[in-house]
Amino acid sequence: RPDRRTELIEATMTVLTEHGFEGLRTRRVAEQAGVNVATLHYYFSTKEELIRGLADYLAERFRTFHAPAPPVEGSLGLARLRQEFADAAFYWAKERKLLLVLQELVHRSRRCPAIGRILEPLLSEWRSGLEAMLREGREEGVFRPEISPYEGASLLAAAMMGLLGSPNLFEVVFRALERALVKPEVLARDRREKGGDGSDSSPSICSPTLPAAATVPGEG
Repeated sequence: RPDRRTELIEATMTVLTEHGFEGLRTRRVAEQAGVNVATLHYYFSTKEELIRGLADYLAERFRTFHAPAPPVEGSLGLARLRQEFADAAFYWAKERKLLLVLQELVHRSRRCPAIGRILEPLLSEWRSGLEAMLREGREEGVFRPEISPYEGASLLAAAMMGLLGSPNLFEVVFRALERALVKPEVLARDRREKGGDGSDSSPSICSPTLPAAATVPGEG
């Protein structure tokens, strides 16, 4: 059974996905969690503290919860890039609420600097991880040298945040990002190693086990 803080965070996520940020009220969160408001305030004395706890929870989930790793048959850098794509599809299929809550908070942060400051560590950690992946992949000879790790990470982050709520576009956008970042000869070699003819007709890159637009049972 989750501890009380986790129960309150998960109740906050439910309220955010059902009512949006404008509908986020401590009384509503308490009712969702099955506790009184005094109990909620014992753990989170202000709404800002509650949102900070939520951001920490999201960061930990994104840090530890991943799609099954694609097989590494050649380039480690390409496999790591595809892991990012697979994770996005996996979250949408299995932990959709994580993405919907993140989307709600990011939208709110554009009008509320305090929310932006709370989210910054989470988003900065993600961007730093993308930069490190691209830097190491460029040293491996996988990624195009004319695109800096900072530029590539910015492109990936902006595209993937923009895709939230549009799972039907995952596959086409991920393929476009792959072509934009990876050297053509690396992609051609990857297709040949998988038994293709070098043309861009390989199976889904989003996940080895999940379709790009998979649905959560009971949600559509």
